[in-house]
Amino acid sequence: MKKYVHLVVVTDCGGSDQGRYEIAAQRCFFPHDLRLTFFATESMNTLHSGFTTAAHVLSTIDFFGPLQKGEQIGVLDNAAPRHGSENGLKLRGENRKLEGEEIYALRLRNGIWVVGPNAGLNFFFLKGQVVGSFLVSDTSGRYTPFRSMEVMVPTLAKIFGARENPHLQLEPKELPVVGTEAGVFVADWDTHGNIYLVSTMTNEDWVPPLGESRVFRIGNKIARLRHVSGIFAGNTGEQTLTVGSLRLNGKPVYYIVVVGGNAHSLFGNPHVETKVEFERE
Repeated sequence: MKKYVHLVVVTDCGGSDQGRYEIAAQRCFFPHDLRLTFFATESMNTLHSGFTTAAHVLSTIDFFGPLQKGEQIGVLDNAAPRHGSENGLKLRGENRKLEGEEIYALRLRNGIWVVGPNAGLNFFFLKGQVVGSFLVSDTSGRYTPFRSMEVMVPTLAKIFGARENPHLQLEPKELPVVGTEAGVFVADWDTHGNIYLVSTMTNEDWVPPLGESRVFRIGNKIARLRHVSGIFAGNTGEQTLTVGSLRLNGKPVYYIVVVGGNAHSLFGNPHVETKVEFERE
């Protein structure tokens, strides 16, 4: 029976690698009906990939309601920080593996499957959504630096019954998810320069009341942001803090918006995971 699968690839690769993912997916899912959506998070930052998966991908899927009968969606959530071999022991411990962190397949409560390495914050924002977790093992004996294409895409094909791929084994194993420091961080930005923020604190701890302002430090730049009711609610050139259409685990994502301008360039082009400091009352 022909299946319909929508594969969403969130990965720290881009450019020509996108073509390779598309070829791999078409080969692995043939002759089934495959649709592919690609998000390139070239920052190689696990906060970026984890946020993109949870906020951009999953919240958009959930907005349109439960999956319909026969609708299958898989997400590849992949970022693997690069570091020199001399830093491997310090960053990843005695049990570090040459091939990288363990790969997990996660079944979420909305029926979506997510596959990726349990590195950094890749899965941090999924903690409350996982109803089944499986360790993925490749028994082929091959070593590859491109596991996201050569192992993770075939794993999703196996999960959805498109290919048997007997060399890939899924064993139930609880997902250990790391924590992170309390604070507010730059998670992403759009082509208009609006900065997306992610917080590990309650909104009451850092968001000023509607209509009021608070001083923030973004890297080495100072911003005085007024909390407004929408991305077009401020005055021209005003520095504002507001919510947009993105949601993260059911809660609105806050944006920094300069009306008629570019907040990202104005505040020094902060990189992903830049901490946003704020005045405490």
